[in-house]
Formats: sequence, C-alpha cells, structure tokens
Amino acid sequence: MNKKEKVILTTGGTGGHIYPALAIAKKLKDKGIDVLFIGTSHRMEKTIVPNEGYRFIGLDIIPIKSVPAIFKIIKGTLKSIKILRKEKATKVIGFGNYISIPVILAAKFLRIPYYLQEQNSIMGLANKKFYKGSKKVFLAFRNTLNTVPGKYREKFIVTGNPLREEFYRKEKAKEREKLGIREDEKVLFIIGGSLGAKNINEAVLKKWDKMQGMKNLRLFWGTGKDLFEEVVSKITDYGSAVVLPYFDNAADIMCAADMVLCRAGASTVSELIQLEKPSIVIPYDFVGQKENAEEIEFVNGTKIFENKNVSDAIDEALLEINQPDILNFMSENLKTLKKGNAVCSIVKHIDLEEK
Repeated sequence: MNKKEKVILTTGGTGGHIYPALAIAKKLKDKGIDVLFIGTSHRMEKTIVPNEGYRFIGLDIIPIKSVPAIFKIIKGTLKSIKILRKEKATKVIGFGNYISIPVILAAKFLRIPYYLQEQNSIMGLANKKFYKGSKKVFLAFRNTLNTVPGKYREKFIVTGNPLREEFYRKEKAKEREKLGIREDEKVLFIIGGSLGAKNINEAVLKKWDKMQGMKNLRLFWGTGKDLFEEVVSKITDYGSAVVLPYFDNAADIMCAADMVLCRAGASTVSELIQLEKPSIVIPYDFVGQKENAEEIEFVNGTKIFENKNVSDAIDEALLEINQPDILNFMSENLKTLKKGNAVCSIVKHIDLEEK
C-alpha cells in the first residue's frame, strides 16, 4: 500500500458506532495504513479508542438541539479542516450520527473522498444528509435501500455490519467446551446492553425460581454495570447461573448459547446473524431498534416482544430453548441474511492505492 495513505475514521457516542469503526481500523492497520480517529471529547470513544491503541482527537460537539450546538458544529468543522490538512488525509470514513458531521463537512470542503457506514436498518440523519456526495455507503441491511432514490443506489453496498474478527471464525462446540458446558445443558444468554436494562433485570428476577427449577439450564446474565449491585442483592441461590455486570467474553458466550434474549442494537442483531443464533429480542422504543429486529423477524430468525411484555419474552425463551426443531429452524433462516466478512468487503471497496 501507498505509505502516504492516511484514513480518518470519525465515530463516537455509542458502542454501536465505535466498534464497527474499530473493526475497520484493525484491518487497515494490518494492511499498513495509517489511521486516526476523530470523535467527541466527552463520550465513550475518548477512552475506548486510545485503549485499543489508536490515535484519537476529540472535538467539543453535542447533539444538534440548540443554537450553542450549531456553533459547536461550526467550530468543530473549522478544527477538522485544520486536522485533515495537517494529517494529509487521503480518505475519510464516517460512521453516522451528529459526531461525524464536522469531519465529513471538512472532507467535503477539502475535496477529500469520504465513505459512510450505516449500522441500522433506518439510515440516520447524518448519513441521510451526506450520502449524495460520498464515494460509497456501506449498509448493514438490504431494506435500507428502500429509502434511497434509484439514481443514487449504485453508491450503496450491502456488506453487513463490520464485526470483530473473532465473530467470523467461532464454532459453537469449541466455545461450549472452553466454557465447561455439558452436552446436555441448554444455554440461555441474557444481555440488556453494556449499561443493562432495568425492566429486563426485574423480569428475570421474577422468573428466577422458575429458571433455577429447570433441569439442565445454564444461564449467563449480563445485568449492566450500573444495575449489578441492585440485582445481586436480591439473589440468594445462583445455582449454575453466571451473573456479571458485563461479559468481556460475550462473543464466546453468544456463540455457545442455544438462545439469546437481548435488545436489538445494530451490532447485536448483526452478531446474531453471523453466529446464526436463535433469539428473543426486546427492542428499545427508540433509535430504530424495532426496525433492526424486524430484519431478522422477517426470516423467522427471532421473535419480537415489546418492553411491557418482558415477562412473556422470558417465558417464550424458556419454552423454545427445549425445542431443538424450532432452534434449528431459526438458525437456518438466519443463514440467508449472512453477507460474509463485512470488514474485508468494506476495506476492499475503499479504493486504497497500491504501491
């Protein structure tokens, strides 16, 4: 690769935006490409990105809901122009939301080619605003194309969401062996996201005795960091269950699981697809999670429950986990949505120069 190639990744706010960018950054780094992250100076990317070993520059940007926010966008854009010039950026990749706006505006002003990645089924406001001037837009889900005018569709490529490399090479039997799970055990993995989900936790506690009474059920439950102490104060008998604030080895457990009960964030849905994992999903009532869930519900790869019906969702998971025909049916259906390695596909389409 050309040693002068310099790719700027602009992302932040939530893990759903940050981790796909990190997956792309690793692939670029492996190819000898210099990368720089630009995000906000006060969201989780300011810690996560440097901890992963990448250079990071933070801008003072906030959601565009006020006049001061607009001024911060303008100031952030001017700073981004200086950064892109100084770094001699050759490409920019934006991962959506308001955080990417100043850097994309700077790329447009400097006529630097930029690319966009959309994690959700419904395109976010920033990507909607800037896709017309982009070189390519990488989509997680095919249904997103339904909102794109025909004359622009050639810019769009359905790649799936970029995931960490480990997701593309995991095997269920090996992960179960590593975790010490017996062949006759059924594994239920419950996660409400890194911050947890209070109503899911409360429903699990109400069903705790029922789950403990089920023969050969192994439960892995991620309560969320902020809710862990509250949860464990109400449990006296753990049985074989593993209850933690957050699982660093979540990919291993998801792969080993027979059923996953979870939210419907874009990355989570993409992980379920890649691992062909039957699920019960309880989307948040905002940020397009319902539409993400519908992508896998449409092929009978999951069942969707509303927040008010979490108790019913747990009952359904406990029922289906002992029905191998249903689990196999859901798993086979998810295979139809797999797009291969999204990281490799995206990097291949960024038009990086050869030596």
